[in-house]
Amino acid sequence: MNSSNPPVKHHYIPKFLLAQWAVNEGKLWRYLQPIPGKMVTKLVAPAEIGYEEHLYATPGLPPEQTQQIEQLFMSPLDSLAADAHQLLLAGKVQNMPQRERSAWSRFIMSQWFRTPDSLRYFKEAMRLALTVRDDALNARYAELRQEGYPESLEAIVEMMGPEFVEQTAMGLLRKMSDDPKNGLRLNNMVWAVIETSGGREFLISDAALHQGNSGIFSAQGYATLPIAPRKLFVAASSPTTVQQIRALARNDLVSRNNRAVVRRASIFVGATDLSQKPWIEENFGQEENDTLIKGLVEKYRTTFAETGVSA
Repeated sequence: MNSSNPPVKHHYIPKFLLAQWAVNEGKLWRYLQPIPGKMVTKLVAPAEIGYEEHLYATPGLPPEQTQQIEQLFMSPLDSLAADAHQLLLAGKVQNMPQRERSAWSRFIMSQWFRTPDSLRYFKEAMRLALTVRDDALNARYAELRQEGYPESLEAIVEMMGPEFVEQTAMGLLRKMSDDPKNGLRLNNMVWAVIETSGGREFLISDAALHQGNSGIFSAQGYATLPIAPRKLFVAASSPTTVQQIRALARNDLVSRNNRAVVRRASIFVGATDLSQKPWIEENFGQEENDTLIKGLVEKYRTTFAETGVSA
């Protein structure tokens, strides 16, 4: 049952993860860049960072159902992931119960889609997918169309209105974040938590999840996620890849991860202190975050360009 007072702050980086950096009387340093070249820093509580109001709201539904993705999916997902996170922090990565291991896999999958940037691309991909003309599919529809039905599939989508696209996107977001095939693939990967000491700490951002250039499920694939200032979660397709990551000098490992986390950030960076402020200012948002969903959008944009249809 949906709450009569649903939350409006929808966290894409959950509070349980951000809390690991909140070592200053329960607060962490938030780095923002409201305009290029200007960095603003502030101590904030985990509840005040990594969220967007109504991010997962589904338009066009009755008020009591508008927040169902947050209430019935994201919030329970994060609750279970928080339990798995505690086991990872405690060094129990190798003997996690199946329930917690699967919960962590779902959390990792959700990070592919749930950030504001990814969700924006996801909705655009859905709009393009539902708008571009598929001649083969329309030919089949023409064979089955009965008298009084719209003349094309595109006409059906247009009749349903712009909210239909977002409703479809939000429904598919939930399914893809809980895809059993990819969940099993993640469960079967080699997991590790690498702990560091001394030197710089890992940073957190809206682009915290990082994966290798060859793709996470390739033979050399891997994904990393900082789970604390001194701990990095690694999932890899092979033990050799984990060993190679472990073999990196600790300063090199932290620098490589922070470079990805900071240079691909578009909203915020989180840290325990201000020691890396000059470096964060120099590198914040300097690279595009080439996500799976962004690639899908580019594919549909190319389709539009080739067919001469205006997007």
